Amino acid sequence: MRDLSAYCKTVVHIPHSSLRGLMQCIKALPTRTPLRIAYCRSRAAKDAVRHAYEKVQPHVIFVERWRALQYAPEEAEVPVVCDPTDSMTLYNRRLMKAGTWWERLIAWEEYQKFLLYEGNLARRVDVSVFCSRVDMACVEQQAPEMQCELVPNGVDCQKHSFKDENEEETDTVIFTGAFRYPPNRHAVRLFINRILPLVRRRVPRVRFLAVGSGANRWLRSYRTTPGFAAVDFVPDLRPYLAKATVAVAPLTMGSGVSLKVLEAFATGTAMVATSMPCGDLQVRNGEHLLIAEEAEGFAENISKLLRDAELRRTIAKRARRLVEEQYDWEIVSAKLHRVIEDAVERKVEHGRLHR
Repeated sequence: MRDLSAYCKTVVHIPHSSLRGLMQCIKALPTRTPLRIAYCRSRAAKDAVRHAYEKVQPHVIFVERWRALQYAPEEAEVPVVCDPTDSMTLYNRRLMKAGTWWERLIAWEEYQKFLLYEGNLARRVDVSVFCSRVDMACVEQQAPEMQCELVPNGVDCQKHSFKDENEEETDTVIFTGAFRYPPNRHAVRLFINRILPLVRRRVPRVRFLAVGSGANRWLRSYRTTPGFAAVDFVPDLRPYLAKATVAVAPLTMGSGVSLKVLEAFATGTAMVATSMPCGDLQVRNGEHLLIAEEAEGFAENISKLLRDAELRRTIAKRARRLVEEQYDWEIVSAKLHRVIEDAVERKVEHGRLHR
Protein backbone atom coordinates (compact mmCIF):
# COMPACT_ATOMS: atom_id res chain seq x y z
CA MET A 1 0.00 0.00 0.00
CA ARG A 2 1.26 3.46 -0.89
CA ASP A 3 2.31 5.89 1.83
CA LEU A 4 -0.14 8.80 1.56
CA SER A 5 -0.13 9.96 5.16
CA ALA A 6 0.91 13.47 4.16
CA TYR A 7 -2.12 13.83 1.89
CA CYS A 8 -4.95 11.82 3.39
CA LYS A 9 -7.51 13.95 5.18
CA THR A 10 -10.29 11.39 4.98
CA VAL A 11 -10.01 7.63 4.45
CA VAL A 12 -13.20 5.63 3.92
CA HIS A 13 -13.28 1.96 4.96
CA ILE A 14 -16.44 -0.03 4.22
CA PRO A 15 -17.19 -3.49 5.71
CA HIS A 16 -18.36 -5.99 3.10
CA SER A 17 -20.31 -9.23 3.36
CA SER A 18 -18.64 -12.13 1.55
CA LEU A 19 -22.02 -13.81 0.99
CA ARG A 20 -23.42 -10.65 -0.54
CA GLY A 21 -20.34 -10.32 -2.69
CA LEU A 22 -20.73 -13.89 -3.92
CA MET A 23 -24.36 -13.27 -4.90
CA GLN A 24 -23.30 -10.14 -6.78
CA CYS A 25 -20.70 -12.18 -8.66
CA ILE A 26 -23.32 -14.73 -9.71
CA LYS A 27 -25.55 -11.94 -11.02
CA ALA A 28 -22.60 -10.47 -12.93
CA LEU A 29 -21.72 -13.70 -14.77
CA PRO A 30 -23.86 -12.96 -17.86
CA THR A 31 -22.79 -9.29 -17.93
CA ARG A 32 -19.61 -7.51 -19.04
CA THR A 33 -18.73 -6.56 -15.47
CA PRO A 34 -15.68 -8.41 -14.06
CA LEU A 35 -16.41 -10.51 -10.99
CA ARG A 36 -13.74 -8.65 -9.02
CA ILE A 37 -15.65 -5.41 -9.59
CA ALA A 38 -19.08 -6.93 -8.93
CA TYR A 39 -17.93 -8.54 -5.67
CA CYS A 40 -17.10 -5.13 -4.19
CA ARG A 41 -20.22 -3.27 -5.26
CA SER A 42 -21.72 -1.45 -2.30
CA ARG A 43 -24.35 1.25 -2.08
CA ALA A 44 -23.14 2.00 1.45
CA ALA A 45 -19.62 2.58 0.15
CA LYS A 46 -20.80 4.88 -2.62
CA ASP A 47 -22.90 6.91 -0.18
CA ALA A 48 -20.06 7.11 2.35
CA VAL A 49 -17.60 8.35 -0.26
CA ARG A 50 -20.08 10.90 -1.60
CA HIS A 51 -20.74 12.16 1.95
CA ALA A 52 -17.00 12.45 2.61
CA TYR A 53 -16.47 14.24 -0.71
CA GLU A 54 -19.17 16.81 0.00
CA LYS A 55 -17.99 17.36 3.57
CA VAL A 56 -14.26 17.57 2.97
CA GLN A 57 -14.26 19.18 -0.51
CA PRO A 58 -10.83 17.74 -1.32
CA HIS A 59 -8.35 18.91 -3.93
CA VAL A 60 -7.90 15.37 -5.21
CA ILE A 61 -9.45 11.90 -4.91
CA PHE A 62 -6.97 9.06 -4.62
CA VAL A 63 -8.35 5.60 -5.35
CA GLU A 64 -6.48 2.40 -4.55
CA ARG A 65 -7.33 -0.52 -6.88
CA TRP A 66 -9.69 -0.51 -9.86
CA ARG A 67 -12.46 -2.12 -7.81
CA ALA A 68 -12.73 0.98 -5.60
CA LEU A 69 -13.06 3.37 -8.55
CA GLN A 70 -16.79 2.61 -8.76
CA TYR A 71 -17.25 4.58 -5.51
CA ALA A 72 -15.69 7.83 -6.76
CA PRO A 73 -18.36 10.44 -7.58
CA GLU A 74 -18.57 10.62 -11.37
CA GLU A 75 -19.44 14.32 -11.28
CA ALA A 76 -16.38 15.18 -9.15
CA GLU A 77 -14.59 18.27 -10.48
CA VAL A 78 -11.34 17.49 -8.67
CA PRO A 79 -8.74 15.21 -10.27
CA VAL A 80 -9.05 11.47 -9.65
CA VAL A 81 -5.80 9.54 -9.31
CA CYS A 82 -6.14 5.76 -9.33
CA ASP A 83 -3.43 3.38 -8.18
CA PRO A 84 -4.45 -0.02 -9.58
CA THR A 85 -0.80 -1.02 -8.96
CA ASP A 86 -1.13 -4.04 -11.27
CA SER A 87 -2.96 -4.83 -14.50
CA MET A 88 -5.84 -7.22 -13.92
CA THR A 89 -5.74 -8.22 -17.58
CA LEU A 90 -2.14 -9.37 -17.16
CA TYR A 91 -2.85 -11.00 -13.79
CA ASN A 92 -5.66 -13.15 -15.20
CA ARG A 93 -3.72 -13.98 -18.36
CA ARG A 94 -0.99 -15.49 -16.18
CA LEU A 95 -3.47 -17.21 -13.89
CA MET A 96 -5.01 -18.91 -16.93
CA LYS A 97 -1.69 -20.66 -17.50
CA ALA A 98 -0.64 -21.59 -13.97
CA GLY A 99 -3.74 -21.88 -11.79
CA THR A 100 -5.80 -24.90 -10.80
CA TRP A 101 -8.57 -25.89 -13.21
CA TRP A 102 -11.20 -23.82 -11.42
CA GLU A 103 -8.86 -20.83 -11.11
CA ARG A 104 -8.13 -21.07 -14.83
CA LEU A 105 -11.84 -21.11 -15.55
CA ILE A 106 -12.49 -17.99 -13.48
CA ALA A 107 -9.34 -16.36 -14.87
CA TRP A 108 -10.56 -16.94 -18.42
CA GLU A 109 -13.86 -15.25 -17.53
CA GLU A 110 -12.08 -12.33 -15.86
CA TYR A 111 -9.48 -11.98 -18.62
CA GLN A 112 -12.13 -11.63 -21.33
CA LYS A 113 -13.97 -9.01 -19.30
CA PHE A 114 -10.97 -6.98 -18.13
CA LEU A 115 -9.63 -6.95 -21.68
CA LEU A 116 -12.54 -4.63 -22.47
CA TYR A 117 -13.17 -3.14 -19.03
CA GLU A 118 -9.71 -2.13 -17.81
CA GLY A 119 -9.13 0.42 -20.57
CA ASN A 120 -12.46 2.07 -19.78
CA LEU A 121 -11.46 2.33 -16.12
CA ALA A 122 -8.19 3.99 -17.10
CA ARG A 123 -10.05 6.54 -19.24
CA ARG A 124 -12.23 7.52 -16.28
CA VAL A 125 -9.38 8.92 -14.22
CA ASP A 126 -6.96 11.80 -14.62
CA VAL A 127 -3.91 9.65 -13.83
CA SER A 128 -3.33 5.91 -13.42
CA VAL A 129 -0.33 4.85 -11.33
CA PHE A 130 1.45 1.53 -11.89
CA CYS A 131 4.37 -0.09 -10.09
CA SER A 132 5.63 -2.00 -13.15
CA ARG A 133 6.20 -1.04 -16.79
CA VAL A 134 4.90 -4.43 -17.90
CA ASP A 135 1.55 -3.85 -16.18
CA MET A 136 1.37 -0.26 -17.41
CA ALA A 137 2.07 -1.31 -21.00
CA CYS A 138 -0.69 -3.93 -20.83
CA VAL A 139 -3.30 -1.30 -19.95
CA GLU A 140 -1.85 1.21 -22.42
CA GLN A 141 -2.63 -1.24 -25.21
CA GLN A 142 -6.30 -0.93 -24.27
CA ALA A 143 -6.26 2.84 -23.69
CA PRO A 144 -3.30 4.45 -25.52
CA GLU A 145 -4.59 7.93 -24.72
CA MET A 146 -4.63 7.44 -20.93
CA GLN A 147 -2.43 9.51 -18.64
CA CYS A 148 -0.24 7.11 -16.65
CA GLU A 149 2.77 7.26 -14.36
CA LEU A 150 5.24 4.67 -13.11
CA VAL A 151 5.79 4.72 -9.34
CA PRO A 152 7.58 1.60 -8.09
CA ASN A 153 6.73 -0.24 -4.91
CA GLY A 154 8.83 0.76 -1.95
CA VAL A 155 9.94 -0.34 1.49
CA ASP A 156 10.54 1.46 4.76
CA CYS A 157 14.30 1.03 5.17
CA GLN A 158 14.21 2.45 8.66
CA LYS A 159 11.59 -0.03 9.85
CA HIS A 160 13.29 -2.93 8.01
CA SER A 161 16.74 -2.16 9.34
CA PHE A 162 19.70 -4.21 8.09
CA LYS A 163 20.20 -7.15 10.42
CA ASP A 164 23.27 -8.09 12.43
CA GLU A 165 24.93 -11.39 11.61
CA ASN A 166 24.09 -12.80 15.06
CA GLU A 167 20.34 -12.36 14.40
CA GLU A 168 20.43 -15.00 11.68
CA GLU A 169 19.55 -18.62 12.45
CA THR A 170 21.13 -21.54 10.63
CA ASP A 171 19.46 -23.33 7.70
CA THR A 172 16.19 -21.41 7.89
CA VAL A 173 14.24 -20.51 4.75
CA ILE A 174 11.30 -18.07 4.86
CA PHE A 175 8.39 -17.07 2.64
CA THR A 176 6.30 -14.02 3.56
CA GLY A 177 2.99 -12.82 2.16
CA ALA A 178 -0.78 -12.70 2.51
CA PHE A 179 -2.28 -16.10 1.77
CA ARG A 180 -5.63 -14.79 0.61
CA TYR A 181 -3.64 -13.89 -2.51
CA PRO A 182 -3.66 -17.01 -4.76
CA PRO A 183 -0.13 -16.55 -6.21
CA ASN A 184 1.32 -16.78 -2.69
CA ARG A 185 -0.54 -20.01 -1.96
CA HIS A 186 0.62 -21.51 -5.24
CA ALA A 187 4.20 -20.45 -4.56
CA VAL A 188 4.35 -22.11 -1.13
CA ARG A 189 2.73 -25.31 -2.37
CA LEU A 190 5.20 -25.43 -5.23
CA PHE A 191 8.05 -24.89 -2.80
CA ILE A 192 6.94 -27.59 -0.34
CA ASN A 193 6.08 -30.16 -2.99
CA ARG A 194 8.89 -29.73 -5.48
CA ILE A 195 11.70 -27.50 -4.18
CA LEU A 196 12.00 -28.27 -0.46
CA PRO A 197 12.71 -32.02 -1.00
CA LEU A 198 15.55 -31.09 -3.35
CA VAL A 199 17.00 -28.66 -0.80
CA ARG A 200 16.70 -31.27 1.95
CA ARG A 201 18.86 -33.70 -0.03
CA ARG A 202 21.64 -31.13 0.06
CA VAL A 203 20.93 -29.59 3.48
CA PRO A 204 19.09 -32.22 5.59
CA ARG A 205 18.44 -29.91 8.55
CA VAL A 206 16.78 -27.14 6.53
CA ARG A 207 13.64 -25.57 8.03
CA PHE A 208 10.94 -23.73 6.10
CA LEU A 209 8.70 -21.04 7.59
CA ALA A 210 5.67 -19.42 5.89
CA VAL A 211 4.56 -16.17 7.53
CA GLY A 212 1.49 -14.14 6.67
CA SER A 213 -2.22 -13.65 7.21
CA GLY A 214 -4.16 -16.83 6.50
CA ALA A 215 -1.09 -19.09 6.59
CA ASN A 216 -2.59 -21.58 9.05
CA ARG A 217 -5.86 -21.79 7.16
CA TRP A 218 -4.50 -22.16 3.64
CA LEU A 219 -1.51 -24.34 4.49
CA ARG A 220 -3.05 -26.62 7.12
CA SER A 221 -2.68 -29.69 4.87
CA TYR A 222 1.12 -29.29 5.16
CA ARG A 223 1.29 -29.20 8.97
CA THR A 224 2.89 -32.64 9.12
CA THR A 225 5.60 -31.79 6.59
CA PRO A 226 8.98 -32.26 8.33
CA GLY A 227 10.73 -29.00 9.07
CA PHE A 228 7.77 -26.83 8.03
CA ALA A 229 5.87 -24.30 10.16
CA ALA A 230 3.26 -21.64 9.39
CA VAL A 231 2.74 -18.40 11.30
CA ASP A 232 -0.36 -16.25 10.81
CA PHE A 233 -0.43 -12.46 10.61
CA VAL A 234 2.29 -10.75 12.63
CA PRO A 235 2.45 -6.98 13.31
CA ASP A 236 6.13 -6.83 12.34
CA LEU A 237 7.77 -9.06 9.73
CA ARG A 238 11.30 -7.87 10.34
CA PRO A 239 12.17 -10.20 13.28
CA TYR A 240 11.12 -13.21 11.20
CA LEU A 241 13.02 -12.04 8.13
CA ALA A 242 16.08 -11.25 10.22
CA LYS A 243 16.19 -14.75 11.71
CA ALA A 244 15.96 -16.42 8.31
CA THR A 245 19.07 -17.52 6.46
CA VAL A 246 17.42 -17.23 3.05
CA ALA A 247 14.16 -15.69 1.83
CA VAL A 248 12.33 -17.16 -1.15
CA ALA A 249 9.77 -15.94 -3.70
CA PRO A 250 9.06 -18.84 -6.10
CA LEU A 251 6.05 -17.14 -7.70
CA THR A 252 4.86 -18.41 -11.07
CA MET A 253 1.78 -16.18 -11.40
CA GLY A 254 0.68 -12.71 -10.44
CA SER A 255 1.62 -9.23 -11.61
CA GLY A 256 3.38 -6.09 -10.48
CA VAL A 257 6.32 -6.13 -8.07
CA SER A 258 6.23 -8.22 -4.91
CA LEU A 259 6.90 -6.35 -1.67
CA LYS A 260 8.38 -9.52 -0.16
CA VAL A 261 11.43 -9.06 -2.39
CA LEU A 262 12.03 -5.47 -1.24
CA GLU A 263 11.41 -6.33 2.42
CA ALA A 264 14.00 -9.11 2.34
CA PHE A 265 16.44 -6.80 0.55
CA ALA A 266 16.01 -4.10 3.18
CA THR A 267 16.35 -6.51 6.12
CA GLY A 268 19.52 -8.06 4.74
CA THR A 269 18.26 -11.58 4.11
CA ALA A 270 19.61 -13.05 0.89
CA MET A 271 16.83 -13.80 -1.61
CA VAL A 272 16.18 -16.56 -4.14
CA ALA A 273 13.29 -15.83 -6.51
CA THR A 274 11.79 -16.44 -9.89
CA SER A 275 11.87 -13.45 -12.21
CA MET A 276 8.11 -12.78 -11.98
CA PRO A 277 7.93 -11.18 -8.49
CA CYS A 278 10.84 -8.90 -9.40
CA GLY A 279 8.78 -7.15 -12.09
CA ASP A 280 11.01 -4.45 -13.51
CA LEU A 281 13.06 -3.85 -10.36
CA GLN A 282 16.58 -2.86 -11.32
CA VAL A 283 18.03 -6.13 -10.06
CA ARG A 284 20.78 -8.33 -11.50
CA ASN A 285 20.96 -12.07 -10.98
CA GLY A 286 23.98 -12.95 -8.88
CA GLU A 287 24.42 -9.41 -7.62
CA HIS A 288 21.26 -8.52 -5.69
CA LEU A 289 19.67 -11.98 -5.50
CA LEU A 290 19.77 -15.39 -7.16
CA ILE A 291 17.11 -16.08 -9.80
CA ALA A 292 15.91 -19.47 -11.04
CA GLU A 293 12.76 -20.52 -12.88
CA GLU A 294 12.93 -24.30 -12.46
CA ALA A 295 12.76 -26.33 -9.23
CA GLU A 296 16.23 -27.87 -9.57
CA GLY A 297 17.96 -24.55 -10.14
CA PHE A 298 15.93 -22.89 -7.39
CA ALA A 299 16.94 -25.57 -4.88
CA GLU A 300 20.58 -25.33 -5.93
CA ASN A 301 20.58 -21.55 -5.38
CA ILE A 302 19.08 -21.94 -1.90
CA SER A 303 21.60 -24.61 -0.97
CA LYS A 304 24.45 -22.45 -2.23
CA LEU A 305 23.37 -19.55 -0.02
CA LEU A 306 22.74 -21.75 3.02
CA ARG A 307 26.29 -23.08 2.79
CA ASP A 308 28.08 -19.81 2.00
CA ALA A 309 27.72 -17.08 4.63
CA GLU A 310 30.09 -14.73 2.80
CA LEU A 311 28.06 -14.97 -0.40
CA ARG A 312 24.85 -14.32 1.53
CA ARG A 313 26.28 -11.24 3.16
CA THR A 314 27.71 -9.86 -0.08
CA ILE A 315 24.42 -10.24 -1.94
CA ALA A 316 22.45 -8.87 1.01
CA LYS A 317 24.60 -5.72 1.23
CA ARG A 318 24.21 -5.01 -2.48
CA ALA A 319 20.46 -5.54 -2.27
CA ARG A 320 20.22 -3.21 0.73
CA ARG A 321 22.16 -0.52 -1.14
CA LEU A 322 19.76 -0.87 -4.08
CA VAL A 323 16.63 -0.28 -1.99
CA GLU A 324 18.26 2.61 -0.15
CA GLU A 325 19.07 4.32 -3.45
CA GLN A 326 15.90 3.58 -5.44
CA TYR A 327 13.06 2.00 -3.45
CA ASP A 328 13.03 3.54 0.02
CA TRP A 329 9.62 4.97 0.92
CA GLU A 330 11.10 8.45 1.20
CA ILE A 331 12.08 8.30 -2.47
CA VAL A 332 9.00 6.47 -3.76
CA SER A 333 6.45 8.53 -1.80
CA ALA A 334 8.06 11.77 -3.01
CA LYS A 335 7.46 10.67 -6.60
CA LEU A 336 3.86 9.71 -5.84
CA HIS A 337 3.28 13.06 -4.18
CA ARG A 338 4.60 14.81 -7.31
CA VAL A 339 2.18 12.79 -9.46
CA ILE A 340 -0.73 13.90 -7.28
CA GLU A 341 0.39 17.53 -7.20
CA ASP A 342 0.84 17.60 -10.99
CA ALA A 343 -2.69 16.23 -11.45
CA VAL A 344 -4.07 19.07 -9.31
CA GLU A 345 -1.98 21.67 -11.13
CA ARG A 346 -3.26 20.50 -14.52
CA LYS A 347 -6.85 20.94 -13.33
CA VAL A 348 -6.03 24.43 -12.07
CA GLU A 349 -4.37 25.38 -15.36
CA HIS A 350 -7.40 24.19 -17.32
CA GLY A 351 -9.68 26.28 -15.11
CA ARG A 352 -11.58 23.25 -13.86
CA LEU A 353 -10.46 23.52 -10.24
CA HIS A 354 -10.53 26.60 -8.00
CA ARG A 355 -8.53 26.92 -4.83
